[in-house]
This record gives sequence, C-alpha cells and structure tokens, in this order.
Amino acid sequence: MSDLPGRAGGAARGTSAAAISFPEKLRELYSIFRIRLSDLSRPASVECILADVDEYESALRKYAGRELCGARALEIGFGARPLRLFALLGRGADVTGSDLDVPLLRGSPQEFAAMARRNGVERAVKSAVRFVLFDRKERRALERLMRARGLELKIEPDRLIVADAASLPIAGQSLDFIYSEDVFEHIPIESLRMLTAKMARWLKPSGLALIRPNVFTGIAGGHLAEWFPQVVNDRSRRRRSEPWEHLRRRRFRPNTYLNEMSRAGYRELFAEEFEILEEKVRDENLGRDYFTGETAAELASWPEEELFSNQTLFILRPRRPSDAGQR
Repeated sequence: MSDLPGRAGGAARGTSAAAISFPEKLRELYSIFRIRLSDLSRPASVECILADVDEYESALRKYAGRELCGARALEIGFGARPLRLFALLGRGADVTGSDLDVPLLRGSPQEFAAMARRNGVERAVKSAVRFVLFDRKERRALERLMRARGLELKIEPDRLIVADAASLPIAGQSLDFIYSEDVFEHIPIESLRMLTAKMARWLKPSGLALIRPNVFTGIAGGHLAEWFPQVVNDRSRRRRSEPWEHLRRRRFRPNTYLNEMSRAGYRELFAEEFEILEEKVRDENLGRDYFTGETAAELASWPEEELFSNQTLFILRPRRPSDAGQR
C-alpha cells in the first residue's frame, strides 16, 4: 500500500463547470451524453485505457530501465472515472491519485452529498446521471478486458486523494513516475509552474513524468463537445461551431476552464525543470480534412505543429544539476 496521504486537502473546487449560460450548459451536456452513448458500443472506449497503461510501461522500460510492477506513481487529476489508476493497480504499480473533485465509486448518498458540498450541485447531478447510465457498464467492460489478460481491476478508494496535487506532502525523489491525462490544460499557468517544480523534486533521478494535455491549439483543444477527439472525424455530425472555432470565431465557450496554452508553451514550461525526452501526438492528422480553403487561410499564422497537436504526450525526466547550463 502506498504511504502517500489519504485525506483531502484544502483545495478549491474543480474546473468541471464554467460560467456560461444555462442553455449553453444544456447543449454541451446533451452533446457529451450522445458521445457517451456511442462510446458504450465501442470497445475502443475502454481499450484506450489499457493502451495508455502499456504506453507508460514502454516509456519506463526505455528511459528508466524498469517495469510497471512495483513502480511508485502519482496520477494528477484522476477525474470522474479513475479507471486508469485502478488498471495500474491491477498491473502491480503502487499508485495514488489526486483530484480536486470528489469521485463517485459506489453511487451512495454519502458520496453524492460530499460531492455537492465540495464541488457544487451541478457536478453532483452530472456525476449521478453518468454513474447510473455509463460508469458501471464501462467498469465492467474494463474488468472483462483485464481478465482476458489474466489481470484484475483493483478498486481501492483509499488511493484517491481529494486535494490539489501541489499540496501533497510527498518525499523528494520517492516516485518512479507521475502521469496525467487531459488535465494540465485546466490548471492556471502560475499554478502549473509551482506544480512542475514539485514534480521534479518528487521524482527519482531516473523517474519520468508522462503528461498528456489536450493542447489548446489543436482542433479539439477548445473543448467544445462537438469537437471532442472521438467525434472530430464524424463528417455527418451537425455542428454550430467551425473547425478550430476557438482560434477563429470564438463565438462559443466550453463548460470548463482552459489556460489556452500552446504546445510551444508547454514545451517552454516543462523545459524549466525537465529534460524533454519525447513528444508523441496521439493522432497527428486529427482535423486534417477540415484544414482547407478559408479555414487554412485564417489559421495561416499558426504552425501546423500546433494545429495538429491535440493530445500530446510529453515524456519528461528531471534535470540533473549538471543540466542547468543546457537550458
């Protein structure tokens, strides 16, 4: 069992909602609901969780010379469905997660009450609907996939800390890896600077940070539901907004906070504390079919590296003292 703390800290509420009009919230929630319904019929919606775990192990083998089993890890932002963390436990990793939002694991009245107190009624209602309609089915699907590999999905609620990750009292050079998926874009830039400095201290000299933000400049980076990565290539979908709406028209806002960092911005941020070993884009051509005519002309000031970043994995290793002059 991990010796990371198991109690919530005094963090502010999460960023799962934004100050947009009620009709806009309903529109976004309905779009997300349709996407989740579609995901239930696609095995890939849970297979991607195991693909991420395999990717972490590959990076650890390549750059740290070790396996997942026994590795001590921290997830920053385990989210509403901490399945990735539970899958890692099933692979033998000693992993703990931190998030500002209360997770919903059993669907008990106590969980709903705690969520409403800490994260607001909107988050509690959204989570209740999602839990009843989707979460349990998704968890069972992942359990089946893991059993097919001879593994067990381990549900250990004590591994989930409701707190700001930067507030965790983690010993220096005690972690083998830190990972985060689609979270860093929701953290204010000044807070990111403090967090990345602490991450570098928490990691062993051979440790890795595996950070995959949904980069703002990609077609999915505006976080409008109708441009979520899994539906970008659906040309039959009716949309109000245009490709790269957030870089062009900016007529609509997502129901979440975004720091609007570019890929170059993340690169500059991470380079302050880390050596960047790799940058891996999940789908290098996501949105390519829309990059024509007027759209391409209006985006001409942006390099294609930015426009086709989207979910970019940064594989990072803490800088050694001797690296200071190489920044």
